[in-house]
Amino acid sequence: MDLIIKEATQLPTQIDSLLKLANKEGFNIVQRLIEEFANGKNRFQDEGEFFLVAYDGEKLIGCGGLNQQREEDGQKSRIGRVRRFYVHPKYRRHGVGKDLLAYLENKAKPNFSALCLHTDTRLAADFYQKQNYVWVENNPSYNYFKYLI
Repeated sequence: MDLIIKEATQLPTQIDSLLKLANKEGFNIVQRLIEEFANGKNRFQDEGEFFLVAYDGEKLIGCGGLNQQREEDGQKSRIGRVRRFYVHPKYRRHGVGKDLLAYLENKAKPNFSALCLHTDTRLAADFYQKQNYVWVENNPSYNYFKYLI
């Protein structure tokens, strides 16, 4: 595998391949990514935000972004939120997700002291726990958290 991870300001042309796979699994992650990019709701353009794509050579195999986590009153915080993180099923358990998340975390460090996310699948929860994210019981916005120390 020739893993290449890079920042993207636009959705890659191959995003439909990930969309089909995610939909087949019953995940709306990629669909929401495409919709939010199209309507301008989330293009990962605020201060400290970014969107990453992962390729095996020229084949798109994953994506993930980071947004500013807002406080309940709308104020910015030093917490980033992992969003729209998806890895091609055939590339899972081969280090792609781990490498993509590590890249995201390192890129986040200059702007954020911690990261949060929300997931409702056991597969994703197991993955994030292995990357040292801890479960948060009573937060309405996220259920996993990690300090970037």
